[in-house]
Amino acid sequence: MLCVFDFDGTLADSKSAYYTTVLRYAKQHGFKTPSEYEMDMAFGNPNPPIFEGWGDSQEFLSHLDNIFLLVDDVLCEDPACMPLFPGVFDLLANLTKDDLSLSIVTSRNLVPLLTVMDYHKITHFFKTIRSAQDMIDHGYRGKPYPDKLNSVLKEFDCHPEKAAMIGDTSMDIGMAKNAGVYVVGVAWGYHDEQTLKEHGADAVAHNPGQIQDIIKNKKKKKEYKL
Repeated sequence: MLCVFDFDGTLADSKSAYYTTVLRYAKQHGFKTPSEYEMDMAFGNPNPPIFEGWGDSQEFLSHLDNIFLLVDDVLCEDPACMPLFPGVFDLLANLTKDDLSLSIVTSRNLVPLLTVMDYHKITHFFKTIRSAQDMIDHGYRGKPYPDKLNSVLKEFDCHPEKAAMIGDTSMDIGMAKNAGVYVVGVAWGYHDEQTLKEHGADAVAHNPGQIQDIIKNKKKKKEYKL
């Protein structure tokens, strides 16, 4: 069975680096400070709600792109500021022991992603990664389009019914649904449980241990034909 993970908000907590960067950027440009909810809903969203006073949609997207690049710089300089969520390392180790194949599909740029993964010593758990670099190299569309997830399924010659996607945002849910993959939302990331369910999450986990239980139960079901 193939388990595909989002990274930010699912395996590692980027909120501190992201919030701090947004607030600093707002102050430098004389913009109104957005709420945490507004920042959460904008994170990784291809059509984000515009922060009040930050210009029109085109201007806002430009500001948001600048912010994400600044966050990348922060992570490369100090990967410790993006800690793993409690229990994540053990989850990955246990899934690997169960002979599951693990992959990452993220919108984060590759260099800061690998910097954080290497710092936390989790890189070896994953057999493949799809990042923002694949949008440049292969022309893949970002979430909620299924391009990157479909490419992972193809690489592993894996039928969608034999895979599970784990993520924390409606974009992760949408990507999985568009690929025909079972999707587990996590309640500790950028989008809350209600939002995840409204967008079609098949299950919602409240801690990493629950992810392992959900995956084990799905693995046993006949639909996976294992």
